[in-house]
Amino acid sequence: MDIVGRVLLGITHGMRGSKSLRALREIKATPSKSAQDVFADQFLHLSSLLALAEAKVPYYREMFRTLGIRSSDIRSLEDFSRLPYLTKDIIRERSDALLVEDVHKADLLRGQTGGSTGVPLRFYFDRSAMDLLEAGTFRAFTQCGWQPGEMVAFLWGGYAQLYAMSPWEFELRQHIRRQYQFDSFDSGPDEMDRWLIKWRKIKPRVAFGYASMIARFASHIEARGMKVDPLKGVFTTAEKLYAPQRETLSRVFGCHVYDFYGSSEVSNIACECPRGRMHVNADMVVLEVDRSGGAGQPCPFIVTSLCNRVMPFLRYRNEDCGDLEEGSCDCGNHFPLMHLDIARLYDDFILPDGRFVHGHFFTRLMERSEGVAMFQFHQTSPDSITLWIVPGYGNAQERQLAVRTAVQKVEQLDPLGRLKVQVRETTKIPLSSAGKHRFTLSDVRAAQKASTARSEG
Repeated sequence: MDIVGRVLLGITHGMRGSKSLRALREIKATPSKSAQDVFADQFLHLSSLLALAEAKVPYYREMFRTLGIRSSDIRSLEDFSRLPYLTKDIIRERSDALLVEDVHKADLLRGQTGGSTGVPLRFYFDRSAMDLLEAGTFRAFTQCGWQPGEMVAFLWGGYAQLYAMSPWEFELRQHIRRQYQFDSFDSGPDEMDRWLIKWRKIKPRVAFGYASMIARFASHIEARGMKVDPLKGVFTTAEKLYAPQRETLSRVFGCHVYDFYGSSEVSNIACECPRGRMHVNADMVVLEVDRSGGAGQPCPFIVTSLCNRVMPFLRYRNEDCGDLEEGSCDCGNHFPLMHLDIARLYDDFILPDGRFVHGHFFTRLMERSEGVAMFQFHQTSPDSITLWIVPGYGNAQERQLAVRTAVQKVEQLDPLGRLKVQVRETTKIPLSSAGKHRFTLSDVRAAQKASTARSEG
C-alpha cells in the first residue's frame, strides 16, 4: 500500500472539507449484504427521500396533491413505479420548483449534463452528495485491489481552473490529490508521447476516463512499441465501450477492464464487477426500465438518485437504454444486475495536422449558451466543421456572442489557420439511427474507422 500517498490523500481531503474517505469506509461492505437487506435498505432511503420531496420540494408537493396521495402511501417499488416520469423538459421548465425550499442556490454546487441526447440541463447538489458519489467511485476502484492513496490516472477534458494554474501548481495539485489528469482535449501524438513519459514517473495503479480516450492512448503506446507497468484496473465511462477497445486496454495495461455507468445528473448508476457483469449501485440509485415500447424496442432507463437531497430526481427518464437482468452474480456483490444497450456517444475530431480532439471539448463550448435549443458540430473534412444551431428562446445577441466565441476557440485549435467553422441555423437536427442526438459528428473519423476495418478485414 502507498502509505505516503494515503497520507497525502487524507491531508488534501481534510483541506477540502471532504468526507469521501469516511463515506467509503461506511459503504464499502454494502454490496456484500444479502439481496434482501440491500433492497430493504434501498427502500428505506427511498421512503425518506419521498417524504422530503413531499414536504419541501414544490414540484413534488404539487405532484402528490394532484395524484391525491401522500408519500407514505408508497409502500413498495410497485407503488413507486406508478408515479409520473421526470423528464429533461420538466427539469428545464421547473428547475426552481425542484429545489428544496430551505436552501439557496448560492450555497449549492451546480452541475449540468454534457448534452449527449439534447440541450444540456442544469441542476444542483450539495457537498454531502458529492462526497458520497466520490466514495462510490472509490468503492468501484477497490474491486481491482486499489487502495486509497494509490495514484489514479484521470483521462478527462481540461477546464478553465486547470488551465489557469502554473506548471508547479498543476503538478502539486495532481500529486497531493492522488489523481493525475491527462487533458483529453489536447491529445495528439506529441501530447501522448509526453503523457507516456509522465505516466512512467507517476506510476498510476488505476486509469479512469473516457472510453475512447483511454483506448486511443493504449493504441498509441502499442504503436510506439513501448511498455508500461501493469495497472490494477482500467475503468471506462461517459461513452460506449466496444469489444475491440476492451481487448486493447486489457492487452496494453495488463489488467481487467471495468465499464462504469453514470451520467452527469445521476452519477454512479452501475459498474462492472471482476466477473464482467454490471451491478446497479442500489444504495445510490433506484433503477427501472420503461418497456412500454413493446417487444424488440429499446428500453429507456428510469433512474432515481438517492444521493441528491437538495434537488431530488424521482423517476428521471435519462434517455439511455438497457435492461435489468434476473439472477445473481457469484462475485460476492449482491447488488442487482443490468446491461447497457445504448449510451452517450461522442465523435473525436481529427485536425489538419493529424491531432485528435475529444468530442466533449466541443460540447463544453456551447453547453452554457443562452438562446440555443440544440446544436451539433459536424466535421466534414479535416479543415472544415459546420456548427448547426437550432435557435431557442433567449437573447439573440447572447446567442450570437456564444456562437462567435465557440467558433473562435475551435479555429484556434489549428495554429496555421486552416481549420474553418461555418455556422448554419436550422429548425431541426436529425437524430442518429439509435434515436440519439449527436453533439459531435465526424465524417472524417467515420471514414478513418471504415478504412481501418477494411484493411483489417
